[in-house]
Amino acid sequence: MPKLGLTMVDGTVVDWYKEEGDSVKKSEPVLEIETEKLTYSVESPANGVLLKKLANVGDKYPVTAVVGYIGHPGEAVPDISGSASVKTEAAQVSVAAPAVAVTIPAAVAGRVFISPVAKKIAAQMGIDYRQIKGTGPNGRIVKADVLNYSKSRFADVTPDEPGTVIPYTGMRRAIGETMLRSWMTIPMVTHHVNADCGALLEYRAMLNAGVEDKNERVSIGELMLKLTAAALAVSPVINSSMTPEGIVLHKQVHLGMATALSDGLLAPVIRNADRKSLLTISREAKDLAARAKSGTLLPDDLKGGTFTVSNLGGYGSVDFFTPIINPPQAAILGIGRIVETAIPVGGEIKVRPMIGLSLTYDHRIIDGAVAAEFTKILMKFLENPARAVL
Repeated sequence: MPKLGLTMVDGTVVDWYKEEGDSVKKSEPVLEIETEKLTYSVESPANGVLLKKLANVGDKYPVTAVVGYIGHPGEAVPDISGSASVKTEAAQVSVAAPAVAVTIPAAVAGRVFISPVAKKIAAQMGIDYRQIKGTGPNGRIVKADVLNYSKSRFADVTPDEPGTVIPYTGMRRAIGETMLRSWMTIPMVTHHVNADCGALLEYRAMLNAGVEDKNERVSIGELMLKLTAAALAVSPVINSSMTPEGIVLHKQVHLGMATALSDGLLAPVIRNADRKSLLTISREAKDLAARAKSGTLLPDDLKGGTFTVSNLGGYGSVDFFTPIINPPQAAILGIGRIVETAIPVGGEIKVRPMIGLSLTYDHRIIDGAVAAEFTKILMKFLENPARAVL
């Protein structure tokens, strides 16, 4: 079981891509594991064959535990006195000589290769998996193939037929349990305000003028991350957490950025965001979002957040919402869309771009006046973003 980050202590085996006796190439995915919120494909360290699978799908194992053996065809497997769940130092098998890579077809003599997880889901859905074309290694049917097949199969299902059942597992379950615990244990209050972001739009236009590379262009969301970090730096009570020992006022601003995925939500963390330049935050935000969507984040990328920003403005359909706090953090900021709005300015009615802000806070830690003051600071930064990012 690989250690994917400093804080990882165990992982769950989600799927084996290979069967015992199958040939494997170096760096070819052999099995899939899952931590609290991440899935990760473990690659073979060398050419050879999968001699023995010790880890069972669905079971959890500590890091460095032996989950299987890869070696020469016919090579004897070391004597296994216990299960893979027992932590052991002998976690590697030397495979020096290259083996001939064999391409294994998806079906041999009527046999269909399918992962245990995919097979279980197919059975739950009443699907004949022999009708599914696999996209996994060597044509193997994996979980995604079954789910995609079920969507196409049930696309035109009549109301009288049962709906598709999506297993409540993995990331979806981890998110659900965290949100439920937060909702049931934290007395949450949310403040909503429309803030003038005209100066912010002008500042962004100035920054991006003449910049052709889209990866170097700064987005409104990235600007809001920087302004939020700057506001948190002068609002220590907002940048806090509830712990068994008491309320911790964090000295660093580690900013979580909620990132939507096709099957869930992650909040990778920009560390020391208040001390980083706008361009550095912009680049880190792009990198973290890309790795979140490609499934290549490490557990440490999700740890240690002191405050979270959730931005739904890009969808163009949300003005305000009530984001749920990511415990043990004390607050979370929701950002809505920008809308041209007629408002009174200096005794006249003018049309100004207004952005919706929603601050949800833990009332055990933060009082309403403190939350209002933080929102006021953020609004002031919106009026003069160039000053705020210094």
